[in-house]
Amino acid sequence: MNTRQTPDEGYVLLGVLFLLSLALVITEGMLDSSATNSKTRAVVNTQSRYYYEVEQTLNNVVGWLQANSKYLVDGFTADNFETNFDLGSPSFGTNEGEHFGVPTLVKMKGSSASIMLSNNDFFGQDAFPTVQHIETNVSFDPVSEFQNANLGPANARVVLIWARETDGSYEPIFRIDVVTGNNPDRGVHSFSFVQSTLVVTDSSEPGFYGRDWVDLVTGNNDCFSYAYSGTAGNWNRGAPRANCPVGSDGMITTKADINGTAKTLINPGVTLEKGGGVSGTICEGAGCHTYTLPDHGTWESHCAGGSNGNANIAANTIWNTGGCWDTVSIGSNRTLTLVDTENPYFIKTLNYTGNNSSLNFIDIPVDEDIELYIETVDNNHINGNRLFAMNNAPHQVRLYYIGTNPLILNGTAQMNAVVESSYAPVTVSGNFNFYGAIRAPHLLVQGNARINYDEALGAVVPVLNDMNFSLKKSSQRYR
Repeated sequence: MNTRQTPDEGYVLLGVLFLLSLALVITEGMLDSSATNSKTRAVVNTQSRYYYEVEQTLNNVVGWLQANSKYLVDGFTADNFETNFDLGSPSFGTNEGEHFGVPTLVKMKGSSASIMLSNNDFFGQDAFPTVQHIETNVSFDPVSEFQNANLGPANARVVLIWARETDGSYEPIFRIDVVTGNNPDRGVHSFSFVQSTLVVTDSSEPGFYGRDWVDLVTGNNDCFSYAYSGTAGNWNRGAPRANCPVGSDGMITTKADINGTAKTLINPGVTLEKGGGVSGTICEGAGCHTYTLPDHGTWESHCAGGSNGNANIAANTIWNTGGCWDTVSIGSNRTLTLVDTENPYFIKTLNYTGNNSSLNFIDIPVDEDIELYIETVDNNHINGNRLFAMNNAPHQVRLYYIGTNPLILNGTAQMNAVVESSYAPVTVSGNFNFYGAIRAPHLLVQGNARINYDEALGAVVPVLNDMNFSLKKSSQRYR
């Protein structure tokens, strides 16, 4: 019997073969995709692990610097810096490896070698002076100590970029490079900058004091200190230092960095909110400080013997002699300048009655100051643009606020002064940089305002005993 195939049966067979081929293609694609995804996940996991290794090592390096700060600071004192280092123009060190050369402004004394610590030869040849513990005089070799330190899974280098002069000593600025693996051309590479601030003996009394409480409201309200040097009208405050003394009889609350000390008479008495910190001593409880807010009297008590009456400053005016005035009004574009360093000025009411009206001070001779007592100021605030004292060191301008209305210090400006408010709270706000000291029943610092202490106001001994390090910038990339 003959079997005969129809054309339809052939088409069905072709269709089945086509579907089988398509299924094979799809399966192959899925297998390829799965393999690609597996490879991608492996690469991502590897890179993630590298990033964590770099971050871990970076944190360990910063920790190593801080843990050995009392040794490292010895190399940067006024007595030792010029013996150890040369300052010059930016240039590459002859001891740096080919992959990570960085121009630096500081070199080893009498050479062209950059100051460098590392734990892998591809960074170059290490160079750092031998130093001593600032208190015990125990010798310390940073090169060997860094090479033998357990810094984590990645490779690290620390190189000195620059050093900021302050009161004869210097604050180093380092760059830290961290890379994974032993091939500089592969893996994750991070570079970061670490700044330092010098620490000296604590001040015996608070520079920023709120009897009832102190509150640094935002992370922008950091406090540093400065050691001023110079001559009349030509003062240099140098680099920021970590000797800002904040004190209270009650609570001290901060979201900012107090680069110095925080001392209160209650325990617990210091609250570090998110982002806030204290670099130095935190003292809580009886005996932490002995400061009390002075009683500066009233305008009537100082001026019982008579007054010069009212004064309308309609032209630029110089008052050569201190004394008492009732209401002083400074006109638009006019300046009243105070001169007398022997006799205080007492103003019952101070009014700024126009644009650009201001109160100014002469270039005060070194070791002298001008005292100004004010009971009332218009709008209960002093704008830094209207009280000029920038040519003088802060400790040379003594502003005693003897009123009872809350006082506000503000403005997009700077002010150099010591402000003591016997009876009224003080608020510092705006884009304001205040230098000197503020003492009041309570002290509030907010907005973008910063407070900075003049070390000449305290019993600060100009001898270093430490330095603090802080990480300022960090960047990572995959090479």
